[in-house]
Amino acid sequence: MSWATRARTRAGASGILAVAGLLWAARSLVDPLHPEGAIGGPLLVLSALLWRLLGGRDPKLYTIAAILSVAYGLAASIGLDFRADSRSYFMYLSSLSFDRDLDFRNDRDALTGSPTFNPEEARRNVFSIGPAVLWSPFYAVAHGYVVLESKLGCGAHAADGYSVPYRRATALGTVTVVVMGAILLASTLIAFFGPRIASLSILGAIFASPVLYYSFYLPSMAHGVAFGVASALLWAWNRARCDPSLGAWIVLGGTLGLLMLCRWQGAVYGILVLVLAVEGFRRQAVRPTWVLAAAAAAVLSFSPQAIVWKLQFDRWLVVPQGRGFLDSSSPSWARTLFSANHGFFNWTPLMLAGFIGLVLGVRKNPLLCGAGLLVFGATVWVNGSVPVYDFAAGDAFGARRYCLVVPLVALGLGYAIEAYCVVSRRAPLLAPAVAVALASFWNLGFVSQFRARKYREMAPLERVARDQARSLRLAAQDVLGWLAGERGRAFAYDMFSAEYFYTSFNRHGRIDLRSADETFLIRGWHTPSRRTSRRPFRRALYPEACVRIPLFEPFPLRITVTARAPQGLDHQSMSVAMNGNPVTAASLNNQWREVRFVVPEEHVVPGENALCLGFTNALPEDNGRRVAAHVERIQLP
Repeated sequence: MSWATRARTRAGASGILAVAGLLWAARSLVDPLHPEGAIGGPLLVLSALLWRLLGGRDPKLYTIAAILSVAYGLAASIGLDFRADSRSYFMYLSSLSFDRDLDFRNDRDALTGSPTFNPEEARRNVFSIGPAVLWSPFYAVAHGYVVLESKLGCGAHAADGYSVPYRRATALGTVTVVVMGAILLASTLIAFFGPRIASLSILGAIFASPVLYYSFYLPSMAHGVAFGVASALLWAWNRARCDPSLGAWIVLGGTLGLLMLCRWQGAVYGILVLVLAVEGFRRQAVRPTWVLAAAAAAVLSFSPQAIVWKLQFDRWLVVPQGRGFLDSSSPSWARTLFSANHGFFNWTPLMLAGFIGLVLGVRKNPLLCGAGLLVFGATVWVNGSVPVYDFAAGDAFGARRYCLVVPLVALGLGYAIEAYCVVSRRAPLLAPAVAVALASFWNLGFVSQFRARKYREMAPLERVARDQARSLRLAAQDVLGWLAGERGRAFAYDMFSAEYFYTSFNRHGRIDLRSADETFLIRGWHTPSRRTSRRPFRRALYPEACVRIPLFEPFPLRITVTARAPQGLDHQSMSVAMNGNPVTAASLNNQWREVRFVVPEEHVVPGENALCLGFTNALPEDNGRRVAAHVERIQLP
């Protein structure tokens, strides 16, 4: 056998090995009854890649297969969720494939396991069809897999369009789109920064952003797919800029339309395309017919969504959630970025570094970074336009609506890392100095907590970290309060905490003092009574005991305090103040009493409020503490 024949044989064997491993890993993702492929599949593909490298041949396709197989294996080894809006995105597949219609009532019943409450509303679907379009090839493969297994007599899944392989086909599709989009984005960033910075930027963009969750943990929603398509859009944009042609512009327009098909909010990327067109006209490098062709390709790509809207809402373009779903004043734009309630920079702080890097990159790449900042700003405006009750996107992980702009943040991370590399050569002690400063601030906070006698012997790390974070929040509230008054304090509270009454944090507006939970306590409280007490309570100390009442916005508070004087203290005078403003006073005896009062709206501030109970008498000192009252609960309206 000649050398050339042996080389071809090795190449063919390595190709078969790579394809087999990729399919094995994909099977483990689609069918959880065969988890062995999550490890075996990537090992086969990596072996084929190594074989290819030892043969001195181009490993590009094998590298892509290896990345895909590892991603499939990672997703397969994770307990995938199918919740939240997943059913609504998935129903397009089952309804169009099996029912040949867009009536989703039976699909909702099958996926939820119970009849729909509002059949007429359940008939429609307010979510985008784009993810289903991209998932459809994988859905078809899952159907073929289920049917084949059934014919072979080893099938464990129903070929009904809803069973586990069908639903997990969405994960296979999302992971594929994310990986391929990331590869295209990496090829763009490599041209700017080189392979090392580009790789680090891509890894940071995926693994330190909400994209990670919506790619591997909850892949049956639109956000992972949107990241992948937006990444491909940046690649197409750079290709149309560096090598302009009719084909490049058609690809750019088609990708923009596909992004809008997945998330109609992706229309903000039209700013990027418009800026490129204007710059191309200025350089006489772009023809008007190319831009028109790109616009036609975008319309054609988006047309499936327009058709669905026309059939369901009798309009080609519509906000399916209703006309009042968007507020043009964008009242929550800042909260979508900085709030502890799913703020983009709060939940995933590396994204703030990427945004800063995008700003720094304007000097080197003004066209892309400048237009990228406009796209980012438009995304902030759109996300902040959602009603206040839904700006945080429910029980989402992080700021999921910002997955659209994570590719731009990856570009910014590249510029941020590049800037640090330059600075580190000039200032090699910068990183150590920052580390020492952070450690010193941590230690100063620890000393402060220790002097407050919070740790007598042990200092568990989780308690120390919690107390340090609370001290940081209080300091931020003081500083921003000094700079901007109550609005500054409210902003600091929202940025660091965002826990408010009348949300899932405390839906009933009740502070149950008899429990061991100290979430609402500020100062002046002793231990709760024994659980065996007929009416459990918590001991309030002399001269003042305070609780915190966090509110998103001020309004008149009708409050009821259930309290009594302790045994041995026949009479007690109790005063009530909100944020230092006197509200009312009442007398207590040894019988339980409900003290009712109204706190005027002018005494209430957005953010954290301090409700303090003051006392004139107390029992004799016991172990350094003087008990003034027993308090059972504080009930807000």
